[in-house]
Amino acid sequence: MDAYEDLQQATLHDIPRSECLQLLGLARVGRIVYADDQGPVALPVNFRMDGETVLFRVSPASEMCLRLNDAEVSFQVDRLDDFHQTGWSVLVRGRSSYVESADLPALESTRPLPWARGFRPVYVRVSPTRISGRRLVDD
Repeated sequence: MDAYEDLQQATLHDIPRSECLQLLGLARVGRIVYADDQGPVALPVNFRMDGETVLFRVSPASEMCLRLNDAEVSFQVDRLDDFHQTGWSVLVRGRSSYVESADLPALESTRPLPWARGFRPVYVRVSPTRISGRRLVDD
């Protein structure tokens, strides 16, 4: 028996939609996944939830911005514990779109504030068509 076989394996469980939304609400960084001319791209962005939608900001000059108006995308957030080999992941599938000022959350403090320096005035919203999650637990 090798060392890999000695590891106690964890079990995957589906996470209910309501808990997926809670986990999304607690997270601040996720990965937006979209397609460019070379295929899928996954990039980290800081974000906020606005109801059941994901809201983040981008630079109007970025390749990402050019690809995100009315696009099919995924958005993923996770937390992993390498030592215990446990964690969770939430996946949002949906359509991204630019957000007009009138459609932003009323309170500026509930809007995402970019972590990285630079001009990022374009708000992007991911409206989910499906939200799913999985949790890896050590039973």
